[in-house]
Amino acid sequence: MAAQDPNAPTDSNGGALVATAITMLTFSWLSVSLRSFVRARLTNGFQWDDWLMLAAQINFTVSCVLILVGVQNGLGRHNRSLDQYHEIQALMYQALATATYVLNMWLIKLSIGIFLLRLASQKRYKYTLYASIVIVSIWSVVLFFWNIFQCNPVAAQWDYTILRNDPTSHCVSADEIVDAAYSLSVMSILSDWLYALLPIPMLWAVKMTAQAKLTVVVVLGLGIFASIATLVRLKFLADLTDMADILHAGTDAMVWTLVEPGVAIVASSLVTIRPLLRLWKIRGFGTTGQSRPTGPFNSHPMSRTNKSNKMPGFGSADVTL
Repeated sequence: MAAQDPNAPTDSNGGALVATAITMLTFSWLSVSLRSFVRARLTNGFQWDDWLMLAAQINFTVSCVLILVGVQNGLGRHNRSLDQYHEIQALMYQALATATYVLNMWLIKLSIGIFLLRLASQKRYKYTLYASIVIVSIWSVVLFFWNIFQCNPVAAQWDYTILRNDPTSHCVSADEIVDAAYSLSVMSILSDWLYALLPIPMLWAVKMTAQAKLTVVVVLGLGIFASIATLVRLKFLADLTDMADILHAGTDAMVWTLVEPGVAIVASSLVTIRPLLRLWKIRGFGTTGQSRPTGPFNSHPMSRTNKSNKMPGFGSADVTL
């Protein structure tokens, strides 16, 4: 890294980071608050998926705070325009925000997977979800610790003076970092599509209004947008060539590092507020006028009383989301 250059460009992408962080924080906290109200006051209380989503929201808040503080220290500006102290500080906040991103995506996917488990009535869906949760967990934990310890000592990840002054210090290569990003993205995209598409056959035989079913599928389908956000983020990471100006050049990737979990939190939280829509008497979300269960097995009389397709909620034979 070069010393501060008085002739370096003074433009900054910090504004984009601040706007994204504040926007995502606002919408994510609003959606999680609605979810928490519904669970605490209108249904049977918090489930594991709710606690995990709350943990994800807290972790996401930490990510946004790290970005906001990082901007104050120079994140978004050109490296050469900063003195050594602020450059190292900005690099530290950038590295820590990336680490919390890995943890955040894991918590979000755990929450969504467990939420879908409560809706799954057939073993094939449950086994699929169990397998996905285990794979995502192992994948995420390994990548999280790999990301933390990619340099020895850890602080060398952002404090480049350590690499200069300590011959025993070392970091992984840039190619290995890109490979890790690809690995995380593959896991994220596959799980996004699984959790977005699996509810369609799962809800086919569940007794809910057609409008409620459609709402669940559409909202969870926002997970597909999250996968697109993953691809966009990965593209910006892959296009990074000027590592010496990472604080400025990496801004686009950092923006999508906030968008991806933010959208996932909002979508997975909004899908749980159906009881609140009922309370507001929004048409299509009441306990009456429910759609008949569909599917090849639901013409049999037993299918109308089979409790495996029901969960406790508002009204008889209804599903709590």
